[in-house]
Amino acid sequence: MNTMARDIMTRNVIVVEKDLSIHNLIETFLKNKISCAPVVNKKKKLVGIVTKTDVLGYFMDLDLDLTLKVGLKDILDFGSERRDLEIIPEKAQKVGDIMTPKPITAEEDTSVKILAEIMISNNIHRLIIENDSAISGIVSTLDILYHVAGIKKKEAEKN
Repeated sequence: MNTMARDIMTRNVIVVEKDLSIHNLIETFLKNKISCAPVVNKKKKLVGIVTKTDVLGYFMDLDLDLTLKVGLKDILDFGSERRDLEIIPEKAQKVGDIMTPKPITAEEDTSVKILAEIMISNNIHRLIIENDSAISGIVSTLDILYHVAGIKKKEAEKN
């Protein structure tokens, strides 16, 4: 039996709207312990994907001392409860300004082998999974590694 995206994907995906502020995006990432989110428009149509790397790139463009002023450790590993992210300028960009538009997607019935090939050939770490053009899940490289190793994700989270 071929394992499909639907078998390994994370369901109940947290999505963000493209007009969300960078500050609120960071809070969403930290609160939910996630590193990316599909971006939707007001009609809930998929328009992009935003990752913690996109956020870091935004701060690098501002030429800030990230480790002291932004709490980079929080963004990278969600390790502490620091809340020193208030340095974002009032004219902060919105998610739509830093997201990757037109993200690569796959259907629920795409095999894990094809998912891995898509990720490798496009140098990406996550694929948004759709069912009838609606977001139904997300698969990361880590999900594929768990599958290849024969480890259930719930078991891995306990260790």
